[in-house]
Amino acid sequence: MGRHEGKVVFVSKAVPGDKLLAKVTRGKASYAEATSVSVLRPSPDRVEPRCKFFSHCGGCPWLAAAHPRQLREKETLVAQALRHHLEGAELLPIVGAEPFLGYRHRGEFHVRPTGDSVKIGFFQEGSHRVVNLDLCLLFDRAYNLRYQALRAALKREPAARALEQVTLDRADDGETYALHFRLHHGGPREAVRLCEAADGLGFAGALATPAGDDGRVMASSGRPWTTYALPGGETGAGRDFLLRADVRSFTQAHYAMNRRLVRAVLDWLAPAQSERVLDLYAGGGNFTLPLAARCNEVVAVEGSPFASEDARENARSASARNVRHVFGEAATETAGLLARGARFDAVLLDPPRSGAKEALGPLSRLSPPRILYVSCNLPALERDLTFLRDHGYRAVRIQPWDLFPQTYGVETMALLRKE
Repeated sequence: MGRHEGKVVFVSKAVPGDKLLAKVTRGKASYAEATSVSVLRPSPDRVEPRCKFFSHCGGCPWLAAAHPRQLREKETLVAQALRHHLEGAELLPIVGAEPFLGYRHRGEFHVRPTGDSVKIGFFQEGSHRVVNLDLCLLFDRAYNLRYQALRAALKREPAARALEQVTLDRADDGETYALHFRLHHGGPREAVRLCEAADGLGFAGALATPAGDDGRVMASSGRPWTTYALPGGETGAGRDFLLRADVRSFTQAHYAMNRRLVRAVLDWLAPAQSERVLDLYAGGGNFTLPLAARCNEVVAVEGSPFASEDARENARSASARNVRHVFGEAATETAGLLARGARFDAVLLDPPRSGAKEALGPLSRLSPPRILYVSCNLPALERDLTFLRDHGYRAVRIQPWDLFPQTYGVETMALLRKE
């Protein structure tokens, strides 16, 4: 961010401290947007992006900033966004990612027809044009090799012209890959051909659905899911867990950081063996199962049918008999629990980017003594913390987490207690 004649100018792909020649691409009354034409004097925190797509790909806009500077900027973002909630709260230093390159296990690649082939990659910055990506530094070498083999096969496959998006997910064993094909047109014939192509490339499993309806499986093969481990020695749960994740289910993009996050959730929420915990937006059991190993009962609410099925299967595999699964939207199910007189000692919130706004009314009336909120969207978190503050909750501890290195994304944990 810079200033020109009193107007704020936002310059993409810049690093704080750069001296730039920039071109204004969009002007508004109070601000302007610009792109860098050339770096006249680089910031001490500028590093070589080492990516030939960096100038136009929207995948990792902070790649030119040294990782320590990224961490400082994310701490500043959190402190500014949550400044109204910091009085009386402990703001802890950011937890930095290790590693901060080659860390992703899951990529969602857009597909567009071109001539008699297809383009595959991420969107260009600020547009829906596809960067024809053959390598990405957010993934390690083994993943990139798998992606390149898939990309070459799809470019030769006529059925790929029906694709809108393909998800390539890898288990944390580093060997097992699964695919989700989303088709914007075509039918079972194209879907079957794509799954057969996946079989021919040695993928563990694949499934194909329409782009707007993930629940309608048009074709599938093998095992269209991956697995990841939550070792008890790392998470502090007291036992190991192996979780299955459908290729349509959400999982954290950084396996190693996720294990550390689970440990922090257990430490902060500190459930006692006699306590009952409500896990809202529970997903496939990422926090549910470690919590269940530490408390009397966990009620896990999840609205995705795929993640909900993962959660039930994962609990069965782990013989976790003190987990009660509830399939449904968090707001509706929380209101139902309230109407039935349910009581909880603690609540964990891990909502999607839109936040937990709809669930907060019935949740505040449930009146649990403590709430732990895990958020990937600072504006939504600030809005929801304000609601909870107005209903008697105060933040006592806040910490940013660098789960999305090379991007402006930051995960934030906030522990609240009922006054």
